[in-house]
Amino acid sequence: MSVRTAVRLSIAVALAVLFGYPLLWMGLTSLKTQAEVEASGWSPPSGFHTGNYEKVFRFEEGDFARYYLNSAAACGASVLIVCLAASAAAYAFARMRFRGKEALFLLLLGGMMIPVHVTLVPLYTLMDWLGLRGTVPALVGPYVAFALPISVFILRAFFEALPRDMEDAARLDGCGVFGAFWRVALPLSAPALATVFILNFVNMWNEFAFALVLTGGGSATLPVGIWHVSSNFGTDIPAVTAGLTVGVVPGLVVYFVAQRHIVRGMTAGALSG
Repeated sequence: MSVRTAVRLSIAVALAVLFGYPLLWMGLTSLKTQAEVEASGWSPPSGFHTGNYEKVFRFEEGDFARYYLNSAAACGASVLIVCLAASAAAYAFARMRFRGKEALFLLLLGGMMIPVHVTLVPLYTLMDWLGLRGTVPALVGPYVAFALPISVFILRAFFEALPRDMEDAARLDGCGVFGAFWRVALPLSAPALATVFILNFVNMWNEFAFALVLTGGGSATLPVGIWHVSSNFGTDIPAVTAGLTVGVVPGLVVYFVAQRHIVRGMTAGALSG
């Protein structure tokens, strides 16, 4: 092993410990009793005490199963719409010629510079006027709107890097612009679509501010449910960490299952030219 490889490996291990230990500590603490935490916050649990998870799921002011379903519905619908809309828009920006294309693309990217939380008040008023406030669908519009700019940016770079030969062959076989996009370009964009899916899913799953303001009661999502747990259990650290662990696991699973696609999708257009 060369010195350079050893240094890189050491840095990778150090970063893995640095970022992985808080998650490990959270998971181990959720298996402790309150007495064990008060005695030593850093020692491993004496056994697997699942009572903290039972306490969280039997939390009388919330329903974690419903929180899960609400988060899954809001994130699933939003990510699906983003992937379809962003891929179509990105293909148009990458392959089609029309007046004002670059100006429109820059205007779209300008959405990335808007602090999302400054829109809370107007969105609250809008959703109230539409009669959607306090429902899960109230989250879909904001989630899609704020996810589109970065998604189009990633997918446009990927489509620009794709060779045109297969699309030209599809057009010779009778496909129009939509056919070439749907039958050729979209299937080939799987790595970039996976990147868009993962990044947006993790962000939406962990989103708190919009969920707190636009939903409530039975329509609350998982981050709001965890907030209720931490507010009510207070100093019951094992119960709070159990709630946090329940909320973190789905995002980690989705990320680790498809993590290899992220680098491929993010660097897809790096060599295009």
